[in-house]
Amino acid sequence: MGKQTKSKPTKGAKGAAPYGKKPSGPKKATVEVTYEGQAKPAAAPKAGKKAAAEAKAPKAKADKPAPKAVKAEGKAEGKKDKGKARAASPEAEVDVEDEEELVDDAPAPTFKIMAGSYEKLLYGLEGSYPAGSDVPVLEPIFIFPAHMACVKAVAASAGGKWLATGSEDEFIKVWDLRRKKEVGSLSQHTGSITSLAFPSSSHLLASSDDSTISLFRSSDWALLKSLKGHSGRVNHVDVHPTGRVALSVGKDQTLKMWDLMRGRGAASLPLGSEAELVKFSPRGTHFAVLYPKKVEIYSLTLKLMHTLETKSRFNHLLFADVPGSEAELLCIGTEKGVVEVYDVEIGQADDDEDDEDDDEEDEDEENAKGPFAIVDRVATLVGHTNRIKDVSSINFTAPSGPTVLLTTVSSDGFINLYDLAAAQDGAEVQPVASYDTNKSRLTCVSITDGGAPRQKKSVAVASQGGKNGGARFAVEDDEDEEESSDEEEDAQDMYDVSDAEEEDEDEMEVEFEDEEEGEEE
Repeated sequence: MGKQTKSKPTKGAKGAAPYGKKPSGPKKATVEVTYEGQAKPAAAPKAGKKAAAEAKAPKAKADKPAPKAVKAEGKAEGKKDKGKARAASPEAEVDVEDEEELVDDAPAPTFKIMAGSYEKLLYGLEGSYPAGSDVPVLEPIFIFPAHMACVKAVAASAGGKWLATGSEDEFIKVWDLRRKKEVGSLSQHTGSITSLAFPSSSHLLASSDDSTISLFRSSDWALLKSLKGHSGRVNHVDVHPTGRVALSVGKDQTLKMWDLMRGRGAASLPLGSEAELVKFSPRGTHFAVLYPKKVEIYSLTLKLMHTLETKSRFNHLLFADVPGSEAELLCIGTEKGVVEVYDVEIGQADDDEDDEDDDEEDEDEENAKGPFAIVDRVATLVGHTNRIKDVSSINFTAPSGPTVLLTTVSSDGFINLYDLAAAQDGAEVQPVASYDTNKSRLTCVSITDGGAPRQKKSVAVASQGGKNGGARFAVEDDEDEEESSDEEEDAQDMYDVSDAEEEDEDEMEVEFEDEEEGEEE
C-alpha cells in the first residue's frame, strides 16, 4: 500500500474564516448605499406590511437592472446602533415584489472549461450565454504554469468546486475553483499521473504509471485506498455512475473491474492488446474500451457487443445523453482532427427461441445471445486542423433549452465548444465557440458547471440581507460554501472501511480470479 500523504496547504490558507460564519450586527440597521453615478439614501423603515409595500412599489421598476453598489455606510437608530454598517437582521421583511425581482435579475448559469498543455500551462475559461443570444461566449479567467512538467490529466468535480490536475512530475495538484486558489499537492504516486476522475465532489480517483490507483477524500485529502492489480502502467480509470464500481485498463493488456465499496478487485478480462481508455455510459448499462485503431463496446457482464474500427487513429471518447431524445451518442476524437458522433442503441436477443434445437446450436450462435449494440454514424464535429487530444461534456441548460455541451482540445492550440443538439442530423457541425491559446500544445480538458444561481436560496438570503446588495452577496457566498462543505461531509463515508472484517481485507494488492483467462488457456 502506498504512503499516505495529505495535501500541502498553500500560504495564507491557514487561519481562514470557517464556512458559514455570518456578519453580526444590530437589528434593522438603516443602510445608505452610494451607487455609481448617483446616490440613493435608504428610506427609514415603516411600520406594517402595507407601508413596506408602498415604499417598494415605485422603486421596483427603477431598479431594473440594479446598479452595482460600490460603497455602503450605516446610520444609527439609537446609541446602541452607532458605528459601522452591518447586514440587516434575519427578521427583516422582503415583500413579494422583491422576491420576483431577485429571481428575474439572477445571473445566467455559467460553465467552466479547464485545459492542460505540454508547456505546463493550465488554462481556465468561463462560458456563458449573453442576454438575448443563443451563442455562448468564452472568457479566460486564468492562465498560469501549474506543474513542473507536462500536464497530462485534468478533472473537475460536479458543481465546479474542485479541480485536480496530474502531471509527469508525479504530483496531483488540487485547486479550489470558486476561490481560485491552490489547496495543495498529493504525492502518493511515484510515476506520471495518467488519469483523474471525481466519482462525486467528495472523492477523487487517480491512476499512474506506477501501476496503482488511488482514492482520496476531498474533506481532508486523505488517501482512503490504494488499488493494486495491474502489472504495469495504468492507462486510464473510470467510475460507474453509481460510484460503486470502477474500470481500468493498462499496459498489461487487461481490463480490471474494481469494487470501490470494499476496496478490492472484482473481475479481470484479458484484452489481447493494450487499451488506452475505458469509459462508462451515463446510463451505466455498458462501457467502451478505446484502442489506437478500434473501439469495443461491452455490457456490464463483460460481453463484447460491438466493435468500431478505423484506418486512422482514435484518441479519446465519451458517451452523452441528449435531453429530450432517446438517443445515446458516442463521440470519438480522432487523429484527423474531427469528432465522429455515433448513435448507440442497446438491444437484447431472445434467449427462449427454439429450445428444442439447443443441441444443434454451435458456439457462435450461443455467443450471439444476450445484449447487443447497434451503432450508426450520425454526425461529425469539425473545426480543428490537427489531432483531437481530449473531449469532455456536460449537460447544460442553454437559452434554447437543455442540451449537452462538448468541448475538445487539439494540437492546433484551439479549445472548441459544440452543442450536441445539432449533432443528430448527419451534417458537419461547426463549433459554437472557440478559444485560441496561440499554438499551445493542449493535452487534456474538463468542463463543469460554473455554479448556477440557486433562485430559492437567493430570495431567502436577500430577506436576511435587507436592502444592501453588498451585504446580501457576502452572506450568500458564505452559505454556498457552508452548503458545499455539508454535502461533502455527508458523502465522505461512501468508501470508508471501518469494520474489523474489512480491515483485514484492506491489503489492496489484488489477485484476481480470472476464470475466463483459465478457460481460454
